[in-house]
Amino acid sequence: MLAVVVNNKCQDIDDLVIANISTPQIRASNQVLIKLAYASINPVDYKLLANHPQIWSYPYIPCLDFVGEVVEVGSDCISLQKGDLVAAHANLIYGGALAEYIIQPEHILFKIPVDFDLRLAAAMPCAGLTAYQALVRKMNVQANKTIFIQAGSGGVGGFAIIIAKYLGLTVISTCSPHNYDYVKLLGADHIIDYTSCNVFDKIKELFPSGVDYILETTNKNNLQRDLDVLSFNGQIASIIGIIHTHDISEFTTGFGFHEVALGGAYLSNHYSSQCDLAQIGSEILDLLIKANKSPQITEYKFADFKQAFSDLKTNKNPGKIVINFNEVK
Repeated sequence: MLAVVVNNKCQDIDDLVIANISTPQIRASNQVLIKLAYASINPVDYKLLANHPQIWSYPYIPCLDFVGEVVEVGSDCISLQKGDLVAAHANLIYGGALAEYIIQPEHILFKIPVDFDLRLAAAMPCAGLTAYQALVRKMNVQANKTIFIQAGSGGVGGFAIIIAKYLGLTVISTCSPHNYDYVKLLGADHIIDYTSCNVFDKIKELFPSGVDYILETTNKNNLQRDLDVLSFNGQIASIIGIIHTHDISEFTTGFGFHEVALGGAYLSNHYSSQCDLAQIGSEILDLLIKANKSPQITEYKFADFKQAFSDLKTNKNPGKIVINFNEVK
């Protein structure tokens, strides 16, 4: 099969090459062999390439998000059969989504309806599951409240806006002027141009008592400032690390904090959390169908994977990027 691989501890996407390697074989009774239709790339993919984790073995196939058709199942698989369409956010230890075939354990896979947009199915796992876990599993957001979602034109931010609006929240988000119309189309009620004003001053102007929820997707400096615009008893979910509390006086904020780390389910070998990733996948799939909304998806041919990575790193397009495997040559 054809796959994008890195043969050693690379430093950048330029070290990735297309190689003809052996198709993976099922070696455990709970494993599933999948023929890919689309893969999706995320910032975590090129960040991992630069950090080359010690757990990787080479040649390594990067990327974690995919959708495809089941072509073989292990003897203990009970929920999937040949011909099913499935998607997943894969284990970063093994990776493997930039290839024609991938092996994954059954318990992390969720089914995709035959009439669902497969590009959206591939784009959904990392960003969509992160947004859903943050808003629904972690913060348990409630209707008629307010949420500040950083970087609404990004992958996580875009899915988060769709989820929040479907659940009845007032959404405040940030973006550059170039992406204003896109973020508005997703459903944001208040859009702040972070290039021309102080975002936190603007939120204080709009909501003097603070917002009820914050999803932080940008950087730790902003994470520390989020408390300034959070209401008493508000909640923060962060995908960029843990907030420092040494300067926070006890009993003055009542705030709740949640770290969101999908990959931690694999690194900690926490089986029930891995199963919940598949459950979240099914739940957000149902929500997206009901909401009838999707982030923008930009599609690249398999041969153009380096351009796809380059455009992702420079934020050329809002939304998500997918790689098409239907015409691999």
